[in-house]
Amino acid sequence: MSVSARSGSGGAVTRPPVILAAALVLLFFLPWVQWTIEGEERSLAGYEVLIEGFRAPALSRQAAEAAIAEQEAQLGAAIARAQERADEARAEADEAEAEAAAEPGDERLRSRAERRVDSAERAEERIAQAEAQLEAYRQTDHQLWTHSLFFIYPLLMLLLPLGALGTVALGAGGRLDALPAIAAAAGGVWALLAPHLWFGMGVIFALTPFGILMFLISLALVPAAIGLERTAEAIDRVNHRIGVTVAWLALFMVLVQFALVLMRYVFGIGSIMTQESLIYAHGALFMIAAGYTLLVGGHVRVDVFYREAPARKKAWIDLLGVSFLLIPVCLLIWRYSLPYVLSSWAVLEGSRETSGIQGVYLLKSCILVFVVLMILQGLSLAFRSALVIAGLRQSAGRATAGGH
Repeated sequence: MSVSARSGSGGAVTRPPVILAAALVLLFFLPWVQWTIEGEERSLAGYEVLIEGFRAPALSRQAAEAAIAEQEAQLGAAIARAQERADEARAEADEAEAEAAAEPGDERLRSRAERRVDSAERAEERIAQAEAQLEAYRQTDHQLWTHSLFFIYPLLMLLLPLGALGTVALGAGGRLDALPAIAAAAGGVWALLAPHLWFGMGVIFALTPFGILMFLISLALVPAAIGLERTAEAIDRVNHRIGVTVAWLALFMVLVQFALVLMRYVFGIGSIMTQESLIYAHGALFMIAAGYTLLVGGHVRVDVFYREAPARKKAWIDLLGVSFLLIPVCLLIWRYSLPYVLSSWAVLEGSRETSGIQGVYLLKSCILVFVVLMILQGLSLAFRSALVIAGLRQSAGRATAGGH
């Protein structure tokens, strides 16, 4: 995976990947985002985002430990208050029993003493229950180790500066390998998308112009390093494998529907979980295979002039359609569906039926998968369309053979 091109005056590689990687190194020290941290809105440069990423696990653990300590303190205070009431109730019960013993024939005093004793016993039972609750809470595994998973974010983000510096260094030495450039691109995309996915932090509206530029350069670095054709081929392979795999859900749906009819009308039984599996399979099939359908030109077209248009005109239509229709619509879907999906993950939403499939959050996640795969396949089509316009290809591939 190496690319080499030397300038006329020296040995340094002057390919676009080196220029883009050098720009990423520079942008790493410029403000990227406006984030609210510990109640204060701050403008963070790339290296500051990295530092905050390494601080996040410790801060998250401290917050969790503080919440645990606060809960234990509240339970302890509740026990102390209950103990005071129990002591008062026991003292009143002892006093009432003494009065009843002094006047053995007085039914009113005897009844009053019994009520006081019952009240004291109930107070002592509540104390025992509260103490058991506190002990159980202390014995609970609060999974504090999971906060260490936040280290994944800064560690993967390190790919950005390390990959960019590696690309620049190799370029200065006269040899360019695509792997460091791909690593830098992955780190740049991860740096901004991971907080967006994990915590719902804003991306587009929280970015500074430098942050937007960094994100666009990161996206452009892969096709710049390996070429538009190879990038499109890689995207096609991903969507093809996903589509071929997910296509088996169609057979699954036929078999399950047949089984449901047989169970209901022959054996007189039903299964909510089996019925819901059809919904899951249907949703996953159409959402996850959408990118593959675009790859093979299977989406419906309202075709007036596209089918008979020359390849170059088709390429312009596809390029403009992807740029101004497909990608903006997909981003709009992402914008409004992400809170919907994250809220479902927050409670691990399941079926309303007790015997149903407890994985609604996974089904809803297919919306985001749909957006990602459609954008990737749209980029593949746009890259090939650009090559057709440049005269480097005869057609943009199977996607242009639509018109269904």
